[in-house]
Amino acid sequence: MPPPNARDGETHPRRCAAKAAARAALVAVCLLASLLGVRAADAPALREKDVRRAEKVVAKLRRLDEAAAARGDAKAYRALAAGFYPGLFVTVADMRESDLKTDLDTAVFLYAKVGQTWFDADSLTADCERERPDIYRPLCLELRGGNLRQLLLSKARLHAGWAESVVKNYRGRGDAGTSRALASMRAARADDQLIAARVVEVLRPLEEMLTVSQSFADYQERRALSRISFDKLEGEFVDALGNATGLLASMSRGPAFYHLSSARDSYRDGLFWYRKVGPARRMVVSANAFGRDPLREARLDADQVGYTVSVNWKAAAKYTRLAEQSLSLPGRR
Repeated sequence: MPPPNARDGETHPRRCAAKAAARAALVAVCLLASLLGVRAADAPALREKDVRRAEKVVAKLRRLDEAAAARGDAKAYRALAAGFYPGLFVTVADMRESDLKTDLDTAVFLYAKVGQTWFDADSLTADCERERPDIYRPLCLELRGGNLRQLLLSKARLHAGWAESVVKNYRGRGDAGTSRALASMRAARADDQLIAARVVEVLRPLEEMLTVSQSFADYQERRALSRISFDKLEGEFVDALGNATGLLASMSRGPAFYHLSSARDSYRDGLFWYRKVGPARRMVVSANAFGRDPLREARLDADQVGYTVSVNWKAAAKYTRLAEQSLSLPGRR
């Protein structure tokens, strides 16, 4: 897998436009959900062992939140987090899929990100216009010009609070505040479904541009990767992946999120290698050998790299279909 900066580091005007389009699409999706009054369907009851796990996770997240809020000390926060991670991720991963797991997973991720980005996020003012309008933008506006670290903490608190409300309701300790929290959580989860469906719409057209080989021998026989020119395909991928990334950044971390993230990453990895094998195949080397072959310089076989592209793109299509299947299932309580 190529290093992140090799794939994403360059500035591309089409990518900037794609991010702006993703923000506009996000606003439209959340507005549509509110107009339609979409709600997630009921789902099987929670398991007792998952609720017990959730109680332990919530207790540790509360300690992290208190450490971040009370001292504002990056070293102390990271030391505390080091004792909890990666155990928190493992505990949540062992839970059955549910809204409880989704919110815990999201909160655990966000509290980890607080520690990882402490100083960078401290120096950046939160940009409320970029935030998901149904749940994150209100949090951002409440900060009144706060920094990105404060916004990350607010998001983490929101999801941890929703998970805690699910636990309270399960234990029969719910009150009016718990009911309001659960209603907000279910509305947001329905919005997640709509955002995920939009990501599917963004990614599916990429499949139609590609020629995917089922085996290495099949690839060697055809040596075809796309049905359109290299430049056109690259432009379409930049637009689609930029849109998908912007939308995914706003989603809670449920099954659809993970399937679509894997699809996005597989398309991106395939594009990384396609950028090497495409120009190499069409390059004309002068008699004096002044031309530069990126594959030869890296001592890579063109057929193997080409098939790697095909494998990545085949995986991307598989993950996209898995996401579609998860969206067709009933919502999870």
